[in-house]
Amino acid sequence: MKRKALSVIIALLLAFTLFSVVSYAQNVDLSVTVRDFNADGVLFEGNITTVEGLVMDILGEDKKPVYNLPAWRESFGEDITLDNLKAFFNDVPGVNMTTTKTLTLRPCQEDEYEGYWEIDSSIDENGDYLDGYFPIDNELFGNLYTLGEETYDDGHNYHFSVEIHTKFKYVKNGQFLFSGDDDVWVFFNNMLVIDLGGVHGEESAEISLDEIAPALGINVGDIVDFDMFYMERHTSGSNMKILTNFDFLNLQASDWAQAELAEADKLGLIPASLLTADLTQPITRAEFAAVSVRAYEALSGEKAVPAASNPFTDTNDSEILKAYNLGITTGTSATTFEPDLLLNREQAATMLARVFKKVMIVGWEISRDAEYADLFIGQFVMPEPFADDEYISDWAKPSVYFMAANGIINGIGDNLFAPKATTDAEAAIGYAQATREQALAIATRMVKKFR
Repeated sequence: MKRKALSVIIALLLAFTLFSVVSYAQNVDLSVTVRDFNADGVLFEGNITTVEGLVMDILGEDKKPVYNLPAWRESFGEDITLDNLKAFFNDVPGVNMTTTKTLTLRPCQEDEYEGYWEIDSSIDENGDYLDGYFPIDNELFGNLYTLGEETYDDGHNYHFSVEIHTKFKYVKNGQFLFSGDDDVWVFFNNMLVIDLGGVHGEESAEISLDEIAPALGINVGDIVDFDMFYMERHTSGSNMKILTNFDFLNLQASDWAQAELAEADKLGLIPASLLTADLTQPITRAEFAAVSVRAYEALSGEKAVPAASNPFTDTNDSEILKAYNLGITTGTSATTFEPDLLLNREQAATMLARVFKKVMIVGWEISRDAEYADLFIGQFVMPEPFADDEYISDWAKPSVYFMAANGIINGIGDNLFAPKATTDAEAAIGYAQATREQALAIATRMVKKFR
C-alpha cells in the first residue's frame, strides 16, 4: 500500500551527525543508534496492526517522539505506560541494549534516478539477494528470544529500534521515497511528515519536498533537521528501502571527533557558519565566538542578545556581538575584532572558561577576571603542570588548568599542552592552533559536565 505521508504536517535521515555537502559520486554514511529489546508478547511479538497517530505531530524538545498513550493502549494493551514507550529511543538498563551502526546510502544505478541515493535491504552492494535489514544479528541480546516457556531462533536478531538524526540541504525537486516495516516516523524540522506506525508488513510513503516546503516554512538552500525513528517489533520480516535525492550533510571531520560532534549537534552547539565547513581546519575568532555563545545558551538556558552598540568597524556579526555583550570575548583593539584571525589553544580554553564563569559565578565580569583566578583554581584538584607550562600565558593558566582538571581539554601528547606558537617556524605550520572540531569537542565536554 502506497500512501503520501503528509500525515499531519511534515522529515528524513540520521545521530547522530552532520556536515559538509556530499557529492553524488560518494556514499552517504549515516550514523544510527540501534537499541535491542527482548520479546514481551505485547510491544514486541504482540498484535499486528497498522496504526496512525501513535506519535504527536511535533517532535519533543529532547528530539524524541511524543507518544499518544491512549492510541497505544487501544491497539496494544491497557497496561502500556509512557515509560514503556520512552524506552524505544532512550537507554534503559535491563530493558534495552544500545550500539551505534552506519547506514549507507549508495548512488542509485538506474538511469531514471540519476543523482539519487538508495538503500534496499533486499540486495547488497553487489546486487545479490539479502533477506532484510538486520543491523544487530548475533549482537546485544542476540538472536534467541523467549515467550512463555518457549525459546525461539528465527535466524536474525529482531526486536530493535533505530534512531537517526541528521540534516539535509533543501534542493529543488527534492524527493524521498520510503518502504519498510514496522513503525516508521519521520520528522523534518521537528514536524511529522511520515507516519507508518504499528506492526505491519511492508508499507510505503512518498514525500515531495516542494509540496510540503510552505508548511515547513523552508526555502531552497535552507538546512533542514531530519529525525527518523524506525522499529522492528515482529519476526515476520524486516525491510528498509529508501530512495532520495536529498542533499544530506555528513560531518567532514576526523574519525576521533565524530561521536562528540554528533553530541554537539544534539546539544545545539554547532552554529550555522560551521554546518558545511571542513571541521578539521583551524577555527577563527568569529567562529569560536559563535560556538561560545551556543555553549552559554546550553549551560544557562537563556538566549544571548547582541550588544546594543557595535564598537567594531570590521564586523557586524550578531554572534560576535552576543559574545562581546556577554563578556566572553573582547576586540583586538577598541575598534577592531579581526573576525578571521585564527585562535590558538590557550585562547580557546580561556574563552570557554569565561562561559563557565559567566554562568556559574554571580557578578563575574571580564574586567575583574583576575580576581577570580585563585578561587577558580582552588575549587578543583589541579593536574600536574604541563611540560610546556612556561609557555602558557599567565592570564590563560587558570582557564587552561581548570579545563584540564575537569577533562574538558587535553594535551597533545608527551604532557605538552601547546598553548600557542612560540617561534616563526611553529607559526608557519599552524602549531597550537585550535581546530573547529577541537573547539566543538571541548564545548561539548564542558556543557555535558556542568549543565
